[in-house]
Amino acid sequence: MSAAGTATLLVALSGAVVSCDPEPSQRADKQSPAAATHSQGRPKLQVKYAMNTYYLPRAAGSEATEYKLHLATSKPSPGSAPRTIKNVKVTFDLSAVKNKATLYWINNHYGCKRSADSLTCTPGDIKEGAGAEFTPFAIRPEPHAGKGPAGPLKITVTGANASTAHHTTQLVIGAPVLTARQPEKLTEVKPGSELPLTPAFGNNGDTDIDDDLTVVLKADQATLRKQYRNCRYDKAAAPTKAVCTFSGPLPAGAAYETDGPLTAVTDKTARRGSISYSVYRAHDTQDAELLPDSAPRGTGAPLALRPVDGSGSAFTDSGHWKAEMAKGELEFVTTEIRDRHATGFTIKGKVGQVVDVDVLGSDAPYQGATRLTLPEGMSLEGPRDGDPSEFLFCTYAEGDDGPVECPEPKMTSPTLRVRVDKRVEGAQGSISVASDPSDPDQDNNTAPIKVEYLD
Repeated sequence: MSAAGTATLLVALSGAVVSCDPEPSQRADKQSPAAATHSQGRPKLQVKYAMNTYYLPRAAGSEATEYKLHLATSKPSPGSAPRTIKNVKVTFDLSAVKNKATLYWINNHYGCKRSADSLTCTPGDIKEGAGAEFTPFAIRPEPHAGKGPAGPLKITVTGANASTAHHTTQLVIGAPVLTARQPEKLTEVKPGSELPLTPAFGNNGDTDIDDDLTVVLKADQATLRKQYRNCRYDKAAAPTKAVCTFSGPLPAGAAYETDGPLTAVTDKTARRGSISYSVYRAHDTQDAELLPDSAPRGTGAPLALRPVDGSGSAFTDSGHWKAEMAKGELEFVTTEIRDRHATGFTIKGKVGQVVDVDVLGSDAPYQGATRLTLPEGMSLEGPRDGDPSEFLFCTYAEGDDGPVECPEPKMTSPTLRVRVDKRVEGAQGSISVASDPSDPDQDNNTAPIKVEYLD
């Protein structure tokens, strides 16, 4: 991906919308939820998906980075037709860029025109509840420009019949590169056991992060212990997400790890899962990642940071959003992966109807062939002309009325095609999977096949 494309992603990264803004003191540029709703007065405009701090990389060969903007509007009141905001205009104050950076192209499609230290774009009319997303320009620092703050980029959005919206992005020449330590995958994990994870992250760029830091932890097929009081959790019981805050800065060349582990407990039925963490600059954390101040906090002492060596290959950047975030992930596989249990199912159909059944489903833990005994009153139908060649079908294993065998899933899961010949009340078959000595539970290798007759 080019640096220009990367920068577009960077700006979009912070704009995911959530129902509440948990850090109002850090997000004064954003309207409150009440401000985004319909009122009896003028419609409202809002600047969204714009960074609070925007870095301009100085590395040799860096391309111009694209500045992306998303405008949002108030919503029409229930039962009312949306009003049209007329003649929307976006003005960029570029005085901070003078003699420090150059605009390399300007988006004429949205009527963007530059005059001295000002750039004006005219997206046109926008209806309430809609918005406009566009890239007004690309920018690159001048070779002689010194590293550090370049000044504010001030944005003003107006409409002929709407309130005015403002946003300020602090431009910085140079860029941090956030990295995160990548844990090694764990196997032979016992279901229901604890997994400790110690997040570690660094700054491999040429510019300090003069901001606090946010670490977001997520558990898949596991839950989190509510351990630390500087961490908020998405649920009071069995949370699967934690948002922890740490004081900055994060200097260029520095790396830290938490001074204690964050602990997850794997689900008792988990076969595989992951514990992931993402680190962000606090003022530009993705909105969708945050939790409200009212979210439950941990009960223990606050989690702190301690310095580590972040120069090793275990510390990697995100590849796309280097200045904005980095991610580490601990994948795990439990001993349940060897449990080849059968999952029962129900055949539903009318007498005389031919029915297709996905025997194994999308998440069935099967390897090798599967044996079925059809319920009484059912007969097996084979593939038809026109069925794709990659489709798999269950067939009779011995003769035309014995057990049915379904092949091992490959590109597709096998289909059981049966004809409901007659109604037999209480009819029931079975599905079974072969096992081996490593299977930890031999008792769940067989399950029932039930019938539901549709009148």
